[in-house]
Amino acid sequence: MKVRLEKKNRVTIDFIQLETNKHLLITNQGKIGKSGGPNTTEHCGTPENAISKLNSVKIEYIKKNFVEIKIKNKVKNFDGVYDKAKWHYGGNFPDDLDNYQASVHSGMFIIWLIDNELFDDHGLPKTKEEVKLIKERKKTGANFYINQLDGVLLDDDISEIGNKFSYYYYMSKNGDYLNDYYEVLGKDTETLYHIQDTWENYDKLKPVIDSRFKKWETRKNKKWWDVF
Repeated sequence: MKVRLEKKNRVTIDFIQLETNKHLLITNQGKIGKSGGPNTTEHCGTPENAISKLNSVKIEYIKKNFVEIKIKNKVKNFDGVYDKAKWHYGGNFPDDLDNYQASVHSGMFIIWLIDNELFDDHGLPKTKEEVKLIKERKKTGANFYINQLDGVLLDDDISEIGNKFSYYYYMSKNGDYLNDYYEVLGKDTETLYHIQDTWENYDKLKPVIDSRFKKWETRKNKKWWDVF
């Protein structure tokens, strides 16, 4: 049994997710768009007690103005984190570049998700406003990634179909996104991180992602990547 409840604030959404596994009650809570806290596990003695405890907690949070929502299917055995800007600092990251450049590749993929209605704004007015600015090309994806998503791209930010494609193309070991990104935009640059955050570059990359998505959608045998 699994239940998810959310409460919208002015600019954020609090969530709590409860799941029973035999005699255990597993709880995860936090804010959407931020990494959630660690799972907590409570031993309830019997499966019936675990379900009873789940329902009790659910009622408690509903009284706090949380609302039960349909749980979004997610990729199995995946922690939900597609990328973090800070993962790219240090190591092979060029010393002469501003840290902003570590977000450009993620930002361009986020623009593509937004363009194709695969980004989940969760109905938050501030996020909707920022998404509108992306669509109007008044803000770049890297800027959105840093300032709106705190430099972290999570599965909560993406629709179910978007998550399937993102895991296949962006995240998996055989994913081609970074290869495509560099092949299209990076041949004349010193490193991947030197690629500039411009709409001209996005317009060059977009048809390639479109083509990858179209091929992915029309595959006849999808079982090997169907990770839900």
